[in-house]
Amino acid sequence: MTATAWIAAGMVVALATVVQSATGMGFGIVAVPLLVLVAPELGIGAVLAITVVVMLVATWTERRWLHRGDLVRASVAAVPGIVVGTLVAHVTPAAATQVVVGAVVVAASALSLLAWRARMTPVSVALAGGLGGALTPIAALPGPPMAVVYRPDEVRTMRATLSAYFAVTSVLSLVSLSLSAGRAGAGPLGLDALAGLALAPAVIVGALVAAPLVSRIPASAVRTAALVLSLVSGAVLAARGLAA
Repeated sequence: MTATAWIAAGMVVALATVVQSATGMGFGIVAVPLLVLVAPELGIGAVLAITVVVMLVATWTERRWLHRGDLVRASVAAVPGIVVGTLVAHVTPAAATQVVVGAVVVAASALSLLAWRARMTPVSVALAGGLGGALTPIAALPGPPMAVVYRPDEVRTMRATLSAYFAVTSVLSLVSLSLSAGRAGAGPLGLDALAGLALAPAVIVGALVAAPLVSRIPASAVRTAALVLSLVSGAVLAARGLAA
């Protein structure tokens, strides 16, 4: 990559970190399409590696409000979800799956924006975590199910717990991809992941920029923004499937 591409990629990561810090989600929605434009050399391993860094920083920033019980429920459920999602991705046409999943995400997000609220219970949090895990290998979208279900009274708890959950799903995805690459003879993703970690300073910049802004954003605006990002991700996924 050229120096210009590295600088552009760093700016993208910093911007996406601000969005993630403010809403508890949205890093992938902002970062992935822009990184494809400014730094197409970065592979999926690089994106997942820097995603883990972003989520850990966001979680650490608001660690006092992390709900460990909800994180464990969602993360444990994500493991079989990823297995199921991997199987679905292998046996169904990608375009059709993207259209169906995207449409469901849009519908659920729109209903939530129009005042319908999914009941948040330990069971529903686990189910959302499992669905998020399933969507990770299918569409790299673990966020929408959790955005619809996980809406605790304290918005800082939402941001911290969602960020920690996304860190877990990103690590699981890296492991899954590494194993798949090994079986396919494509080699490990280590070098690709190191390229992503080289963008870590941009995460720190984004976190510092976000720090004075986060406390000024009303809780209702944070929850609405998370659902809007979920809706947008579903629409983009459906459009991608239709265009394939």
